[in-house]
Amino acid sequence: MTDQTPQQKRELLLIKADYLARYGMEMDDWTAITMLDNQVQFDKMNMQLLANLRENKRVSETFKGSIKQIHFASKPEAFRYGFGRSLPYAVCALILGIFFYVYMSTYKDYENLKDTVRSYRNVTSYEYLISRGELTQDDGVVYLILKPVKKGRHIFGQTYEFDERQKVVKVPLKRLQ
Repeated sequence: MTDQTPQQKRELLLIKADYLARYGMEMDDWTAITMLDNQVQFDKMNMQLLANLRENKRVSETFKGSIKQIHFASKPEAFRYGFGRSLPYAVCALILGIFFYVYMSTYKDYENLKDTVRSYRNVTSYEYLISRGELTQDDGVVYLILKPVKKGRHIFGQTYEFDERQKVVKVPLKRLQ
């Protein structure tokens, strides 16, 4: 108790006297110091708690003015209100989903077509053969049906000429300009 101020000494004596008056027992100096220290800590905590409560009340008052309560007379009325509030978002999500699906399916088709054109460099020359060619299946084999050409009457993708000198079949595909 040698490094204490007169104020602290007085508080320690008050604590000891209060304890003696309540319980009829004398308290030593270290217990009184511990109790005084505890009292100081509790006072600090009490001040912080009061400051927090004031801040909480201020924030609560701020929110009370900004929140609008809605009351409904029946459950169907509440459902219609909720449905009406969420309907624009649901419609937007549906439209965006449809656009995304169409875009992705078109994009995939385009990518497949682009890959085909890259893989087969002459694919554009076979356009009439692909669009007008007649196919048949016989014993698990698919055949392209071509007819011999009549003099000067080429039908692109449907007729052929036999070149006897080279022993090859010529299928007219398109006329070059």
